[in-house]
Amino acid sequence: MNEEIKVKSLKKALDILDCFTAKTPELGVTEISTQLDLYKSNVHNIIQTFEQCGYIEKNPDNNKYHLGMKILELSYVINTSMGIHKIIHPFMSALSNEINEIVYFAIPKEGRILYLEGTYPTSSYSARSMVGETAEMYCTSLGKAILAFLPPKQQEEAITAQSMTSYTSSTIQTRQQLTEELISVKERGYSLDNMEHEIGIRCIGVPVYKRDGSLIGAVSISGPSPRITNDIVELYADKLKACSREISKWL
Repeated sequence: MNEEIKVKSLKKALDILDCFTAKTPELGVTEISTQLDLYKSNVHNIIQTFEQCGYIEKNPDNNKYHLGMKILELSYVINTSMGIHKIIHPFMSALSNEINEIVYFAIPKEGRILYLEGTYPTSSYSARSMVGETAEMYCTSLGKAILAFLPPKQQEEAITAQSMTSYTSSTIQTRQQLTEELISVKERGYSLDNMEHEIGIRCIGVPVYKRDGSLIGAVSISGPSPRITNDIVELYADKLKACSREISKWL
């Protein structure tokens, strides 16, 4: 008897996840309750549990819910053989080989970034892969590219969550400095990591959007500072933007 009740409860929870589609990416408790013919209190409790575990997130601007990054994180197991991995890899690999530098793709995860993909030039120099690892947002080009293009309220919350630990003498020191930097990032359309996270490494990042216009992550070029010089930054930023646009067509 208890086993049957548990299965029914799980089925209700999965039915709620199934309510979120490309046509209805955001839903309120009442909408879900009506669609599934469930009590609002029941839906609310399940939604709260999903939210606490990261499977569903709340949009503070309209108090509706959408699927959370935990779903994307779990789907990485599938994405390694199909899905987003196959979509983004060719574009990143082409850029990596064209400029002979490492290209990374990352998504936001609990106030940090999670590296989902990395491509290396065929004439690759020795470099440690960051794929599967997480890093700070405020001192990486990927993180700043994401932060700069978040909705204002989400951006404010994300900035507050940053540790502001100094990794090098170039690391941004305060949240006020970070806020000012993000304004510049948004104006020019790309971010810079000027040896802020690791001595000797400079990075350029741009945001990546899905076809519906929602921000999914960022893509970056990473290389030794003697090669990522100021006079080449604009050129590489333009190439990244083109790469991002191509990726977005397929997401």
